[in-house]
Amino acid sequence: MAAAGAQCVYLREYLAIFSGNELVIGMVLSLWLVATGLGSLAGLRVPGRFSSLALSALGILAVAGLLAIRASRLFFPPGALIGPLAIIGICAATETPFAFMNGFIFGSLSGGNRLRNPYGLESLGALIGCCIVYIGVLAYLPNAVILCLCLIALALISSPTPLKLLVNLAAMSVLFVANDPSMHWKYPFPFSSVIYGREGEIVSLHQGSDTSYLLDGTLYKSTAETPLIEQAVHIPLAQIASPRTALIVFDKGQQTQLKKYPGLSVDCIEPEPMIAAPGSMSMAPETFKSRTRYDVILVAAGLPHTAATNRFYTISFFKRMKSMLREGGVFSFTLPLSENYLSFSEKRLYATLQTTLAEVFDHVVIFPGMGYTFLASAGPLKPVFTPRVSAPYLQNVIIPSVNAERIASANQNPDYLQINTAQRPFALLLELSRWLEQFRLSAWLIAAIIVSTLLASLLLLPKTMTAVSMASSGFVIGVYSVALLLLYQSTYGLLYSRVSLFLMSLTCGVALGTFVNTLKSPDLLIGAYCLATLGLLCIVPAAPAFLYIVCHAGMGFLLGAQFTSFNKTHGATLFAADLFGGAIGMFLCSTLLIPLFGVFNVAAALCVLKMCIWLFDKRYGHHEAALRIFKS
Repeated sequence: MAAAGAQCVYLREYLAIFSGNELVIGMVLSLWLVATGLGSLAGLRVPGRFSSLALSALGILAVAGLLAIRASRLFFPPGALIGPLAIIGICAATETPFAFMNGFIFGSLSGGNRLRNPYGLESLGALIGCCIVYIGVLAYLPNAVILCLCLIALALISSPTPLKLLVNLAAMSVLFVANDPSMHWKYPFPFSSVIYGREGEIVSLHQGSDTSYLLDGTLYKSTAETPLIEQAVHIPLAQIASPRTALIVFDKGQQTQLKKYPGLSVDCIEPEPMIAAPGSMSMAPETFKSRTRYDVILVAAGLPHTAATNRFYTISFFKRMKSMLREGGVFSFTLPLSENYLSFSEKRLYATLQTTLAEVFDHVVIFPGMGYTFLASAGPLKPVFTPRVSAPYLQNVIIPSVNAERIASANQNPDYLQINTAQRPFALLLELSRWLEQFRLSAWLIAAIIVSTLLASLLLLPKTMTAVSMASSGFVIGVYSVALLLLYQSTYGLLYSRVSLFLMSLTCGVALGTFVNTLKSPDLLIGAYCLATLGLLCIVPAAPAFLYIVCHAGMGFLLGAQFTSFNKTHGATLFAADLFGGAIGMFLCSTLLIPLFGVFNVAAALCVLKMCIWLFDKRYGHHEAALRIFKS
């Protein structure tokens, strides 16, 4: 319970301090698994009497880890992009002590076969911890309160020993007292409130008459963006003589500007209900079903630097928006890209968006003013950018600075032909490019260190087909889990509030799978299941959210069944093999595999890998000569 709760809370905190960058998901979970696996092997070799002492330390480490995560932001300027080397260092310092101790307790308690089905019991406890987190998220409870609820079990089992009970209660008390000060460590500037939203942690700022909101440390919306909002609204409205209906996705001030058009009916979708304006519809835009067709649709999701925001720029989202437009209606979004010089990653983003729009709409025009306003329509677009209503900034400052040469340059045919899809989110590749541009040396250095460490960890495992099969299953499921999370994030963007639900489904499947005594050909089944389910989610546009949960639970079931099928090998050894393999898969998935190759191609490669292991085991698994070669 404590471990699952801490893992969910830590991941939510990491997404907040690392600016919502989903590339860190694989790193966070990878380091967690490595530390837990090493702890499991250490606990197996250490006498069981130390497990009681370890239980007393677990609550302290959980609280210290959370506070340390928040304090890490003090070493960087507000809003600064944190490089991969710093991310690995922060994660290693904050999460690995708790994860190692958790693995140590598992190895210590399962040593000597003192527990029947320890893997199933551990999964059951994790399921309860994930349920607690999910209920807390639905109730909008702070992360500190959710973590304390998950630590209650530790206090209860230590209650017969007053000193141990006092230690756990003191740790939770420190968390309550330090919760508010630690939020100022994370956000070292004056802020009004912190809101735990659906898509991230929202901080509200009030400066004079202006109100701004930060989502995971980056600007979400602000009333001080009037020039950009004028351009984003009045340039597309200039294409329509008498607009009657409009749809806004993310209101960043567009409603105020649209009130200048008489007789215009406006619908507004705001995914975050806690900060939605009166009259707005609080829902995910992907689930919105329109009763009418619109003359103009305005999307203000901002730059797609994460998979969550990238979903508003995929081909499936563009097709959905097109289906809600009237004949000749205009779909538009404005991005604050560099006006005079685009960096390498910005050029690729610009070209990808232009290509993806052209794949859906017959006509695409781009206006280069304060940033770039993209216009797309099934009908012809006129080269008219004069607003039909009063817009002082646009008329007096922006339009005079835009000449025909700039417009022609902005509308050149793209030189990078890439279609942006949910199964291969361009945002991750963009973020990877930005990292390499800014932190080139540290990115390659940390990649070499992590891969070397993970491979060295595998040397600790027995060189048997059972261990290899389990480690390869861990690798496949590690990649599978992260791919599933990223695919869900690229479709619905709700991972911040749903991460506990995904861990819950996986642990529930594992717990049920441990009741299976024998699973024939597990490698073949896991490989085929990986390709079939991820392939289905890639092919079906905006697949129902429950399907992601069911698929994750099914993979957990196969893992649990394989674990209990290898009952002749020690549980702690299998546990470590599973964790080490999963660590390698998770690290490689979000940082390299998905950005470069996409979910479907990765799933096909995983299926081939498991089929090769199944064929090798079936043909040579019982040949002593082959095993000796394999071990060497």
